Amino acid sequence: MKKVESFFESCGDRIAAHLYYPDDIDSSTQLPAIVVAGPMATVKEQAAGVFAQALANRGFIALAFDYRCFGDSEGSPRQFENPASKTEDIQSAVSFLCAHSDVKSDQIGAAGICASSSYIAPAVSTDRRIKAFGTVSAHFSLREFFVDNPLVTDEVLDQMLSVSNAARQTFFETGESKPDSMIWPDFTGEEEDALDPDIYDYYFARRAECWPNFNNHLVPFSLEQLIRSHALDCADQIVVPYLGVVGSEAVTRSYTERFVDAKSRGFKSIKIIDGARHIQTYDEPKYVNQGADELAAFFGDHLSG
Repeated sequence: MKKVESFFESCGDRIAAHLYYPDDIDSSTQLPAIVVAGPMATVKEQAAGVFAQALANRGFIALAFDYRCFGDSEGSPRQFENPASKTEDIQSAVSFLCAHSDVKSDQIGAAGICASSSYIAPAVSTDRRIKAFGTVSAHFSLREFFVDNPLVTDEVLDQMLSVSNAARQTFFETGESKPDSMIWPDFTGEEEDALDPDIYDYYFARRAECWPNFNNHLVPFSLEQLIRSHALDCADQIVVPYLGVVGSEAVTRSYTERFVDAKSRGFKSIKIIDGARHIQTYDEPKYVNQGADELAAFFGDHLSG
């Protein structure tokens, strides 16, 4: 596998990307390609890059990139989690691959990990350049994450929205925005404080050492966009083949199952990784290998014909 630093444009901003190739690629041969997009707020060196490398090792060209406002990409305000703009970035990534001389432009797939499943689904529902759609630990309703979360009462949500609205007004008036811990509260790592040790490990403990360009905080007015996102509504509009890979112990297993149930047109399948929790599927080798094997077989079957 080899990695090439790449750039493309999305809505006027420069997007930083890594393009991964199989080691044995023939320079005279075009290959099918996969856009790989990662969990909320993460950067290309995290789960997206892990799966892009794994898919390249299995014979595909794979693209991992930083969304606008994140990592090494341009965009303002920084750390703005906006599902609609991220869908645009995914379609720009598809455009980049379609124009690339090494890519078979009629054999492009998309793979979403966690929240990016919600960002890819609207693109797949209308963009016929994407021929197959795969997910890992898909989160298909960010709205439910906040609105139907038992930890977020109506009173708490009202308070969060007030903070969000105030931050939006400040940005409008001054152009200033400051990411904070409202959406992703800080964890200490102490057992009694950490709601989920996996979350603490991935989003806090390993951040500085493993991914120095990753920031685990978001601007508060991201909240207003996130609670509008319910990608389960897209399931019945998607006609291309779909595969959902999810851990048997993942909190997101039900979302993949609901998406498969709601998708009434075209091929659909679900593969359960026995014993895996949600975040373990992001980069724990034994689970990544299982997930990548399933995705590679799926894309191999459905991009070639």
